[in-house]
Amino acid sequence: MKKFFTLALMTVVAAFTASVAKAEISFSGYQEFYAESVDQSTAAGLDAATQTDVSRNGLSNGRFTRIIATASTTLDSGIEVGTVFSIARDGSASGDTDTNIVAVNENSINFSGGFGTIALGNIFSNGTMMHNRGTTLIPTAEPDNGGIDNYLTAGGGSYGTTEEVGYALDGMKLRYASNVYEGFSFGISYEPCMGKNTSQVSHYDCNAASVTNYHDVIDTAIGWGGNFEGVDVSLTYGYVGGNTKIVNATEYSDLENHTYSAKLAVAGATLIYRQNNYGDSGLSKAVENDGDGEGSVWAVRYDMGNISLGYAHTESSVVAADGESASTAERDVFGVGYNLGGGVLIELAHGTKEETDGVDNLKDTEADVTLAKLSFGF
Repeated sequence: MKKFFTLALMTVVAAFTASVAKAEISFSGYQEFYAESVDQSTAAGLDAATQTDVSRNGLSNGRFTRIIATASTTLDSGIEVGTVFSIARDGSASGDTDTNIVAVNENSINFSGGFGTIALGNIFSNGTMMHNRGTTLIPTAEPDNGGIDNYLTAGGGSYGTTEEVGYALDGMKLRYASNVYEGFSFGISYEPCMGKNTSQVSHYDCNAASVTNYHDVIDTAIGWGGNFEGVDVSLTYGYVGGNTKIVNATEYSDLENHTYSAKLAVAGATLIYRQNNYGDSGLSKAVENDGDGEGSVWAVRYDMGNISLGYAHTESSVVAADGESASTAERDVFGVGYNLGGGVLIELAHGTKEETDGVDNLKDTEADVTLAKLSFGF
């Protein structure tokens, strides 16, 4: 498979080498700011009232403030070429590294035409691009943006995940997306080493990465979309596979991740459901009864004029070790937004988060979070 993608890249370069006109360049950007308050009753499995040194409110500059430069041109062959380069406020150069490994901090080039689109660089995985994403649907884009986690004290265990492996991360990838034919589309991406992201140097040794920074990751997905009597329907299925490594004579299970998603939209209302299953991926093969990693999300949003309302529910679980119960996490978030015009939004959200450790079946985290978000897209 690695040889196939290498050959594909060489073919792209050879086929598209030609004289080009001067590219058209444009700039855009985005800013976000938060005010947050947390009411946490349980932190690290303890009564939060005993942790009087922890401040649970404040102001935040968020994670995704950035400037985006894009350029486009057309080769003599008619192939369209585009490039994206983002400078994130929370990139490593600023010392605030929230977006160090997130692909909104993009650096990419793409080629598109009748064959579809081929992209190369620090880009989103194929599944990130294709699946319906309920965690970003509601006003404030919580819980995906992670604002509700800014000031609470989360548990230290593993509680499963609602997202497929590699979601939104910016390791170097080669990605292909087909055009849409009769509602159907297909995509695939290849990432040689998940540990080699923008938090690392370009010559980073992939063998030094952790077990769950998989190698030779192939992310495939198919999608279909159509309209029935005014109802828009979107369905996707995806599979992510990758290799682990042997550490100190211990073998770990390779990555096998299945994702299903569905979206219905009609008259201003949107409903999304997604299911994620990754079994015992990345866990020791010597342990027989661990794994069963899974997560799900459903979310609904309603837009009426400048006002938006939404609700999202997520739950996930994984058995971290033999003989344990599943460790679980649940989040509920309500959001409301108002579009002030000119790219400026003001949004409010209230969410709850609970995490339960499968070792002792006690809650590690219980918290209520309220936040306000001001954003400007330009």
